[in-house]
Amino acid sequence: MDDPIVLAAGLARRFEGLCLRPYVCPAGYWTIGYGSRWLANGAAVCGCTAPVTAAEADSLLLAALRALQPEIRKSVHVSLTAGQEAALLDFAFNLGLSALAGSTLLRLLNAGQGAVARNQLLLWNHMHKDGQLITSPGLTRRRHAEWLVWAGQPVP
Repeated sequence: MDDPIVLAAGLARRFEGLCLRPYVCPAGYWTIGYGSRWLANGAAVCGCTAPVTAAEADSLLLAALRALQPEIRKSVHVSLTAGQEAALLDFAFNLGLSALAGSTLLRLLNAGQGAVARNQLLLWNHMHKDGQLITSPGLTRRRHAEWLVWAGQPVP
């Protein structure tokens, strides 16, 4: 059986990219490594955060995903495949638990409509830019990859 954390980490690494110095992500947050907003000691990443190594970046990513996993499991009231859990982990890592918590995706999943819920992933591909809500090609690719992983399919 595939480990959902390993699957989700693969998605996050692919779409976040690796930056060893702090940077402001498109959502306006200071991040480091593979999009981590928090350091191992619990401190928030800021512009003065020291660079990390690739191994430290990987540890931060895995710690963030491990922290999300029990929260997702509390929110989901149906059995999940490893792929479904991995897709939800990456979704929550990227957009936050609050996005998942109030979503039609979660409502449909908990109603036993997993196939319909899966399609909801594809709707979360917008971002704000200059005060406008726009379709993001990067988020479109990421949501499609989550959609594939959800179904146990390989991501090209």
